[in-house]
Amino acid sequence: MLKKSVKTILNGLSVAVFVIDAEKIIRFSNDAAKTRFGADLKDQNLSIIITDQKCINAANQVLNDEVATVSLEITFQDVVPTTFRFIITRLDAERVGGDARAIISLEDISHIREAEQMRIDFVANVSHELRSPLTSLTGFIETLQGPAKNDKVAQTRFLSLMASEAQRMSRLIGDLLSLSKLQARERVAPGEAIDITAILRRVSASLEPLTMREETTISLIMAPYLPDVTGDADELTQVFQNLIENAIKYSHRNSIVEVVAERDPSHENQLRISVRDHGEGLDPIHIPRLTERFYRVDKGRSRNMGGTGLGLAIVKHILIRHRAYLHIDSKPGLGSTFSVFLPIAGI
Repeated sequence: MLKKSVKTILNGLSVAVFVIDAEKIIRFSNDAAKTRFGADLKDQNLSIIITDQKCINAANQVLNDEVATVSLEITFQDVVPTTFRFIITRLDAERVGGDARAIISLEDISHIREAEQMRIDFVANVSHELRSPLTSLTGFIETLQGPAKNDKVAQTRFLSLMASEAQRMSRLIGDLLSLSKLQARERVAPGEAIDITAILRRVSASLEPLTMREETTISLIMAPYLPDVTGDADELTQVFQNLIENAIKYSHRNSIVEVVAERDPSHENQLRISVRDHGEGLDPIHIPRLTERFYRVDKGRSRNMGGTGLGLAIVKHILIRHRAYLHIDSKPGLGSTFSVFLPIAGI
């Protein structure tokens, strides 16, 4: 159907390419298409491979000679949603010969759309979340320049408050940048074998000063001979640093934060690491929204504890990149358990 030289050219392209006949049967797919959609594509109907109705309608328009070409965007809801620019163009039957009637290309433009959305989100989040501390700083400065100009006690108090607000803004910007970086690379899963036991021990040791201040204790309960997990050591450290630190802060005084690592009884190809606190617990109505940016159950308490409202959003995006997930179980008065399910390396 296609000349060998044409196939060689199409196989050299980084975009997925299909050639279909008048019945939407795939007569050729290049290497990029096989990598994305599977090796066994020839002689299958396009509608089986690409189920988006807009694409099928576009193919019908071109094959029925209503238009010469159609371009549109579609999103596949994979583990990480992927956006493609779909272009279908009618082929000249006399020149091409055989049964080829249209050529289709699918270019992955997810990074373009994500960059646009991240820019919009970053500006919106920064402008909204920085408004409060900036207003406070402006008020403190005006007070120090005016009524408290010669008041040493007031100066000391206001400077301390200003330092606290500046630190909060710094943490917020740092978390927003961290979140943007995670979203930019979550499409590529990490591939290292990581000793999760060592990470949990390091995180627990680093949080000892916090446990002393909050009068809590971390109890590490780890099954023997735990296998490695597939992941990125720095990012997994960030996940458990966040979850254990939250558990410490929200636990009652003189209570124990339990960190349990074991094989998941229901799925032998993954580990389950649970972080349980003995705090006030949460109304189940809040659980679905806990990983949203800036969602806080108790805004005042969260800010007093130095939270930015981005910690669990960062956890969520790290776990998406790891092809892992988070389960939250909480009831008022009974504390909360945050369970992370990670894929075991080599399985």
